[in-house]
Parts: sequence; C-alpha cells; structure tokens
Amino acid sequence: MAHAKAPAIVKDELQNLLRGLAKDLNSRIYGPHGVPWGTKFADIEEMAVQIGQALSLNMVEQGLASQPAAVPPEAQACSKCGGPVQATGAEPRATTTTVGEALWEDPKYYCPTCRAAFFPSVPRAGH
Repeated sequence: MAHAKAPAIVKDELQNLLRGLAKDLNSRIYGPHGVPWGTKFADIEEMAVQIGQALSLNMVEQGLASQPAAVPPEAQACSKCGGPVQATGAEPRATTTTVGEALWEDPKYYCPTCRAAFFPSVPRAGH
C-alpha cells in the first residue's frame, strides 16, 4: 500500500504535536519501551487505524457540538415571517461518517407568531 501524503493542513507545528501524541499513545498502550519486539506489523497498523478513527470521530463530534453556540442572529429569526424566535432546547441527531456514527444536539427554535418549530439552517447562495 502506498504511503498517503499528509494533507496540506498538517503543518510543522501540528505534525510535531501528532508525533508527540503518537509517542505518548504507544507508551500508554505498549508500555514505556514502546512496541515490543516481535509485534506483528498488522497488529501495529490495526491499533493505529482504530486510534485514528476514534480521534477522527471525536473531532467530528466536537465540531458538530460547537455549532449551536455559533448560530448567527440571522439564523435565529423565523424562516417564514422573519420575526423573533425562542430557543426551546435541542434534539439529538446522528449521522454516519466514514469513521463511525457521529452524535450531537441540534438547537431547536419556536416562532410564537407562526406557531412553528424549526432548526436554524445554513444560509445558501442568494438567500
């Protein structure tokens, strides 16, 4: 299998952080001396893949969890009448990603004028 090139976003500082994290994880998983002699390559690779997927899924879930706090004021207006709305809690959501099922809470709003509940949406071009 060809070695995948690191994405452009992985700059030196982040690469150094990832190297340190990998070293710490190897120490925690295999002990202070790292991967023991004789450990099969496939086992080392499988552990790395599982950790990568867990890290990726956590990053996706944290990114999704931070979205409700970043809803802009214009997205908090009623999509029908444009009037003020009230936050009424959140609804659990899930989506399947390439690294597993991501879970988060989606903010829910209510328009007393229209008597309609809705979730704020991302603005699209022309809207």
